Amino acid sequence: MKKINFIVIIIATFLFIGNSCDSQKTYAEYLKDESKAIKQFIAENGIVVLDEYPADRVFEPNEFYRDPATGVYYNVIDSGREPKAVPGAEVYIRFSGLTYFIDGDTTKYTNIYSPDPETLVYGNPTTYPCYAWILPLVHVGHLGRVKMIVPFNYGLTYDKSNFRTAFYENLQYRIEDIDYPVN
Repeated sequence: MKKINFIVIIIATFLFIGNSCDSQKTYAEYLKDESKAIKQFIAENGIVVLDEYPADRVFEPNEFYRDPATGVYYNVIDSGREPKAVPGAEVYIRFSGLTYFIDGDTTKYTNIYSPDPETLVYGNPTTYPCYAWILPLVHVGHLGRVKMIVPFNYGLTYDKSNFRTAFYENLQYRIEDIDYPVN
């Protein structure tokens, strides 16, 4: 009798595990869903995708450059001013209008009123809370502002682990003054 109960429990366990695995999306399905959602977001918002960074460095409000290596889209609202980030510079990031458009979350997140901005050290990937945030830094300086569409693979750790694609309406960089080498 104990042997039969043990076998029934084992079979029930395998059935439970098998059913729970069937309802889970695969990574490829998440990527496919994300690609469709980004295309839909672009169409619904009248976004023009640029394959090349504008030569005059000026964006129209609905133009987004697509980084070919990452698939991150960004629009430079304001290029900011000197200094630009150099390796070792501390960069403080504030954002508003962060939304996740795949899962129907209509909340707009912000860290504008938080006492602590997000921080990274330019050139040190271990300090990057969000890899996508460093991409515009080649083009913007202190107080530069951008809009971004960030695929989950290049987003915050939470976004990666929960497959959440982000849109930032306004992301601003503050580059901490550091001693720049004199040439």
